[in-house]
Amino acid sequence: MARVFGIDNKYQLIMIIILSFFVVIVALAILLSNIEFEDKVEGTIAKVVNEGDLVVNYIDGDKIDFNDKKEHSYSISITNTSSAKLYYSIYFIEVNNSKVKVRIEDKDGKVLNELDNLANNKLINLESLAGGETVRYLIVFDNEKKIDFEGTLKVDNDSLSSESFADLILLNNNVVAPKTRVGSEVATSNEGLISMEDNKGTSYYFRGNVDNNYVMIGDLTFRIVRINGDGTIRIVLNNVLDEARPYNTNSLANLASVSTLALLSGSSLISYLNSWYDENFREYSSFLTVGDYCTDTTFNNNISGITYSSVYERIFEDKAPNLFCSGNIYSGKVGLLSVDEVVLAGAAENIPNTSYYLYNKDIPGNYVTSSSYFINVSNNVAMINVMSNGALGDGILITNNSYIRPVIQVSVSAKVKGSGTIDDPYVIVS
Repeated sequence: MARVFGIDNKYQLIMIIILSFFVVIVALAILLSNIEFEDKVEGTIAKVVNEGDLVVNYIDGDKIDFNDKKEHSYSISITNTSSAKLYYSIYFIEVNNSKVKVRIEDKDGKVLNELDNLANNKLINLESLAGGETVRYLIVFDNEKKIDFEGTLKVDNDSLSSESFADLILLNNNVVAPKTRVGSEVATSNEGLISMEDNKGTSYYFRGNVDNNYVMIGDLTFRIVRINGDGTIRIVLNNVLDEARPYNTNSLANLASVSTLALLSGSSLISYLNSWYDENFREYSSFLTVGDYCTDTTFNNNISGITYSSVYERIFEDKAPNLFCSGNIYSGKVGLLSVDEVVLAGAAENIPNTSYYLYNKDIPGNYVTSSSYFINVSNNVAMINVMSNGALGDGILITNNSYIRPVIQVSVSAKVKGSGTIDDPYVIVS
């Protein structure tokens, strides 16, 4: 008689099925652990951001996230909705790995910049965009090696920045003590940025063979002399004007002291400087400002019939230049270097110096400062001059020709781009 399939057999069958299912699951887990799946790539989430009058469309999103070997590209467009020119920069923030290859292309596929490291680097820095215009970019990651990268793409409206020219100079330079004795020794090495008080606060002046104080305005090259105490920037033309001319050919006013002929404000030179300024800086007038230029008219040190000004004792005897003006201040849009500024930059009396930043081999002769020197026995006034070899000279009569090296002031509100080197000079952008 056949045995009836009982409960025990059914139980055994169920257990076999469960065990088989478990074995399959374990086998799949082992198999899947050896399979390399495609890594994650961030999805596209468009984002539009208003940066003042700058509208930024992150077409492929601003959050970048990948960890594969593929090339990834992200499109953005930037529109200036105002009528004025604006400036912007493009860079990454909150990156987990800065060592990644990335490039930026324009709408025609032209590569504008390539980076191997995102640390402290920008894809676009202070680029201009005219009112009403739109520009488009493609940002491409060329991932040759598998890299896990996360970061946020950022476009800044730099016209909204509060960082001043003075802030940027201080950011790019450490404030240090002079390495040589100021006033008695020339500075031939790069001694950097040094602080000293002036009439308006703490000033910072460059000394020696400085290589990061270049400024371009239009097609003219300047060198930064110092940050003034009020935060404006004093810059001097890197060369001299083409025409040598007298400091002052004006006649002495009735009952006036001969010492007043040393005043920059009353000189024949000032009208020439103002004409040069108006011709070259009309479109930059909102970025430049009035500066204070000092002339000493106290002549009280008589030596062998020659009466020297108060500058003589300070510079040539005490060898103690400073930035305080104890004489007459002329407030104007253009002026000259003071002898104190020349000495602080690295010059000294009768010691040639062809290694400090005020020396320029293309300057063919003496150039005049705004600092008075002496009144001679013939009642002629002389100003302190700088010779073509970089040394302080023996003085030049105000009626004699000398070369002219103008000084102007950049306003506190001016924004600049660049690092100050000869290949990447500071350039005023707004």
